[in-house]
Amino acid sequence: MDVFEKVEKIRPEIEGVEESLAAARMRLMTEIRGEERPVRARPVRRTWFLAAGAAGALAAATAGVLIVGGMTAPKPPVVAHPAPTPAQTAPSSPAPTPTASAVPETVQGVFSAASASAIHGGFSPQSGQYLRVTWTSDRVLLGDDSTISEPGSGLSYPMATHAWVVRSSGTTYIPADLTGDWYRTGDGPVAVTSAYGQDADADARLQQRLDLWSTAGGDGRFESGGGSLPEGDGTTYSDYLTSLPADADGVLSQFSEGQGSTTDYHHAAMVGWRLITLLGCNAGSGDVRAAMLQALGRLPGSSIVDSHGSLRTISFDSSFGSEPGESGDVQRHQTITVDVSNGRVTGSSDSTNPGGSIVPDGVADVRTDYVVDVVDGLPG
Repeated sequence: MDVFEKVEKIRPEIEGVEESLAAARMRLMTEIRGEERPVRARPVRRTWFLAAGAAGALAAATAGVLIVGGMTAPKPPVVAHPAPTPAQTAPSSPAPTPTASAVPETVQGVFSAASASAIHGGFSPQSGQYLRVTWTSDRVLLGDDSTISEPGSGLSYPMATHAWVVRSSGTTYIPADLTGDWYRTGDGPVAVTSAYGQDADADARLQQRLDLWSTAGGDGRFESGGGSLPEGDGTTYSDYLTSLPADADGVLSQFSEGQGSTTDYHHAAMVGWRLITLLGCNAGSGDVRAAMLQALGRLPGSSIVDSHGSLRTISFDSSFGSEPGESGDVQRHQTITVDVSNGRVTGSSDSTNPGGSIVPDGVADVRTDYVVDVVDGLPG
């Protein structure tokens, strides 16, 4: 009997074994599937227990895998369990970088910027042209039963029983040659804009003063070199503007020397007043104006009180000390508004109002606003 005949003879036995093995495999697969059925999770009352429950389920699943992996042939088919896809989250946006806070401006920085612009800021009249400065001024007048005066020129704020704010306006034409004739004209009648005190509007003396004030300017007048500074020693505007050195130290030194015996009492206040007055006329070469602006920035008691566009208002507080033989100090508050884009002055104020008087706090002795341009000739 050959091999094939032997195989055919025992084939029924082989097929019986195969059927037994197939049945055994089916039972085994049924048991494995029973092991793989998910167990229904019981609800958990407290959310912070979820992590512990998940850890237990993971441990049980791991144990089940180990048991199945330990079984012998016939090996069950490997059931693939894909790892859960992590939830897609939007990419985190980086936190915005904090914007560095703007460096606060300083008085010295403002005047340095204005002085640089003054040198290259234009508004420089050529031969035959004029720098035209149009101004409007509000000035306080104080009165009692017998006197009407500006503050400190006969009456002080505590002494006043009446007070007025008087507005005047005018135009100054400054030639390219500062030592030439400056032309000044009033642009309208003097008018009262505010009155304080009982029956202040009915004071006939005030109207007489206003009439004289209005006619003093006439139709216009020429002044050689711009005339002398008010409250000054007779030195003209052009004398200052053509003799001042083009550096801040030199400007301060020259003004200090001019104080004489009153330096101890008036130094800071008077130096500041002269600088603000000269800068307010908006005349002079760019380098001299730059030096004056830088000198003004070195005076003590200064602070920036307003900022709008390219305009900066700087205040100066000083003690206008009493002269020998007098008692008490007068606190002086001065301001200047500078356009840092061209180094020109657009406003100034001067106040000795101590507050608590008949005049409301914050009303300056005098407040002046300026508009500057260049024209080809005088009016008319």
